[in-house]
Amino acid sequence: MVEVANFLGNLRLFQHLNPEELGILASHVRRVSLPDGPVMIEGSPPDGLYIIRSGVARVTKASNQGSAEAVLALLRENDSFGEISLIDGLPHTASVIAMGPMECYYLERQVFNETLEQNPRMALSLIRSLAAMVRTADDWVARSI
Repeated sequence: MVEVANFLGNLRLFQHLNPEELGILASHVRRVSLPDGPVMIEGSPPDGLYIIRSGVARVTKASNQGSAEAVLALLRENDSFGEISLIDGLPHTASVIAMGPMECYYLERQVFNETLEQNPRMALSLIRSLAAMVRTADDWVARSI
């Protein structure tokens, strides 16, 4: 479990959690093996957070008309996906396709929410992480225009 807690601590989303909080989260994480192909489909209901241990996945977004698709990112070891839906409970904003077999850590959304309800300090730590992620995105946009 220490290995999982350390792994979680390297993620931007969980960077502000202390070791005890990381341990609590780690106790709810399970390892999953995913085959080549779709893992998460844009518009599908939220299920949880995936953290890649090994393998590669591409993140895609369909145009509003559905006639084109853009590749938004390639995800590798230590990258995660499903964070937005994990937190807001809304459908996935993009699709994730495994480009070969993948090994991931998986945290189910319902378990995540129950853990936060039982540990409000963790929720405050996650808010700080989310704020930092938004600031980074804002900085990127400002540099791009």
